[in-house]
Amino acid sequence: MMIWKRTALVSIMVLTSAGLAACSKSPPETPAIHHRVNAPVMQIGGKNMAAYSQIPGTVIAAHQVQISSRLSGYIRHLDLREGQAVKAGQLLFEVDPTVVQAQVQQAQAGLTEAQSSLSDARSNYERFKALYAQQAIPEKQWDQVKSAYAMAQARAAAARAGIASAQAQMRYAQVTAPFSGIIINKQAQNGDMASPGQPVLTLANTSRLEVRFAAGSALFRSLKMGQTVDVVAEGRRIPTTVLDLVSAADAMTHAHTVKLSLPADSHLHAGNYVTVEAPLAARQVITVPASALQDRAGIPGVFVVDAHGIAHYRMVRRGPETPHGVEILSGLSAGERVVTGNLAAVNNGDQINAGAAHG
Repeated sequence: MMIWKRTALVSIMVLTSAGLAACSKSPPETPAIHHRVNAPVMQIGGKNMAAYSQIPGTVIAAHQVQISSRLSGYIRHLDLREGQAVKAGQLLFEVDPTVVQAQVQQAQAGLTEAQSSLSDARSNYERFKALYAQQAIPEKQWDQVKSAYAMAQARAAAARAGIASAQAQMRYAQVTAPFSGIIINKQAQNGDMASPGQPVLTLANTSRLEVRFAAGSALFRSLKMGQTVDVVAEGRRIPTTVLDLVSAADAMTHAHTVKLSLPADSHLHAGNYVTVEAPLAARQVITVPASALQDRAGIPGVFVVDAHGIAHYRMVRRGPETPHGVEILSGLSAGERVVTGNLAAVNNGDQINAGAAHG
């Protein structure tokens, strides 16, 4: 009798445990809901958006030259400063003309000597001409006199040319501005030794400005003459026009030089740096309104609403702001729904009551 009771008790305990275990299992399709929150929801869709390559560029004057001296000598009267405006024909600097003055004096002395020799040769020529006409001298002697007279004439002519050349060099002692413009670079100071071809100043005509930048092969092939390209400077977007495409690439960087024409009212200056927004092929992007983003510990994220209307906080990597919203580089897919407002009331796992709108 006792054995039967124990067996019955064990059977009851096993059945009771099995029943409790069965009751403890929750239906998998019934998620836990914290609260019900009213909030706007938007369905995310991909958008075709123009893409740009941001490249540094430099503002340059359309017409600029390096001013140097044609003489060797010490620089003086170089009183200009960088950024100073000068007029066409204005004196920029002077090269000490001592050496050239000595050349002029030497040429003048040579001319004096040549003219004296020419005077003697002319006298001999006239005298021997009369004697030859009277057949008082042989023809060979007469030929020698004519030759000496011709050589004296040539020496006098060479001496006069030497003076003209030396005096012309004197004009190069004073260097003037070939056109009106701005001094944008000063490579020498008073007392420095000037040499032919060595730059002393850089003069730019700033009435016409350009932007110069280096483009890779793919971007270079996509650009066209006359095409509009925006540049960004000092927070302003300025439209420019493709002015020149240099087909020969740099041997070191393999990049091509591109020149853009700036409008007259750009308010930029030669030497300024700008960002060129070179257009690329359009790409598909995902954007969300700025109101959908929330920072948690400095990490941006959005609330994604699942098929049951439950909000789940998801971290994303945000990109730049666009006319369509903030670009999301990763973390979201097209077709998903996000909460776009009342974020302060939303927590992970909340039931969102809203009608979905397409983004």
